[in-house]
Amino acid sequence: QAVQTAIAEVTMSAPIATQAPPASAVPTLVPTEIPPGPTPDPNLPVAMLPAPGAGDPAAVARYNTVIMGGPGKNYVVYGAFLGGQAATVIGKSEDGLWWAVSIPVAPDGAGWADAAWVNVQNADGVPVLPAPPVPATTDLVKPGPDNPQATTLANTYVRAGPGTNYAAYGVANAGLTGWVIGKSVDGSWWVVRVNPEKVGVGYGWVSAQYASAKNVQDVQTIQSPQAPASIVQPTPAPGAASGTNTTAVNVRSGPGTNYPILAVAPAGSTGEITGKSADGVWWQVKVPTQISASGFGWVSAGYGYTQNTQNVPVVEAPPAPPVVEPTPPPITATGCTLVNQTPPDASVEAAGSQFTTVWVLKNSSTSSWSQADYDISYVGAVDNIPLHVGSDVYDLTTNVDPGWTYYFYMPMLAPYDPGTYGELWQVASGSQVVCQFWIYINVK
Repeated sequence: QAVQTAIAEVTMSAPIATQAPPASAVPTLVPTEIPPGPTPDPNLPVAMLPAPGAGDPAAVARYNTVIMGGPGKNYVVYGAFLGGQAATVIGKSEDGLWWAVSIPVAPDGAGWADAAWVNVQNADGVPVLPAPPVPATTDLVKPGPDNPQATTLANTYVRAGPGTNYAAYGVANAGLTGWVIGKSVDGSWWVVRVNPEKVGVGYGWVSAQYASAKNVQDVQTIQSPQAPASIVQPTPAPGAASGTNTTAVNVRSGPGTNYPILAVAPAGSTGEITGKSADGVWWQVKVPTQISASGFGWVSAGYGYTQNTQNVPVVEAPPAPPVVEPTPPPITATGCTLVNQTPPDASVEAAGSQFTTVWVLKNSSTSSWSQADYDISYVGAVDNIPLHVGSDVYDLTTNVDPGWTYYFYMPMLAPYDPGTYGELWQVASGSQVVCQFWIYINVK
């Protein structure tokens, strides 16, 4: 009853409306730019917000608006914040133009509401919270008028797979229309084409809750890629430089998207920062040695908060992965023999089609490939455009003794643009490469 009374007291002065307030009702804090809303798309999911307790700092939406991932219009949207809906205030922005409110779906538990569109109570003592970094944007490939397509209802992440546990490629801003090439098995995610100059694979996944689609009745169902291993990072030492992710992010073997993915750091995870790239856009972080023999990986600097990084040194990048040419490379390691491959090299695949590559590898060395010590890993792709759908590193499923064969299956998706594409893979134990193998296709 006390909670309801507290909310009612705030709500009494917060009439619900779907249009901007009259000039006489200008709020005390005037934003320097047009606030988000006031009316979000009616199809946008409503944010699930814990109700404030009696006497708690509280905010009630005066008009239909949205909860953002940061204090600005260029962050992702967590959901609609409807007129009359109440939220618990936990902080404010440095300029006082945004209130931070409690929202469980946020990795750090904080979403942001524009102060121009809410009434607040008991919030004088809330702390100033740092703004998270603004995430990078992702360009979608524009469809033709009759192509399958989806238009974003709000700023939303484009991800590597159909779920928030997959790494984010960036944000597709509200109103952006992309060419839909498929859907998830459960129909809750769209697969859209993205600019391959920003995302080498050329496509990503967008939640259907945050997009309006048309002409999609005949799009193919695309199997979910295997999610990369989720990393548990070592706890940073007291006072050490550290970073906390605002979304799931890829941990790579080097500072660039041309380096293979080692694992995914979940949203909200914290790791110790040990260095930065020369251009300052990548952090070197500590990872378990089971993930990287060196004990280090690299994450993009645009997806997390940082602390104590003012004295972090510039670290030399590890050697870049080899450039994969449009023709098969010479064989330099002979620890295995390719017994069979399906489809064979130079096969023609239809643009956007799904296929599975199967390699049959024979251990032609004198040593057993043990599950504990040997992996199969992705090395690189022609023009940095991967074909495989899934992780970059795989453990062997069984020991492979000399003379035995091993079947390696990899689901793939053909690019949409005509040309020759290929991927290079290897069997390795740590830094020791046993052998390499590849797949080359033509898209017409």
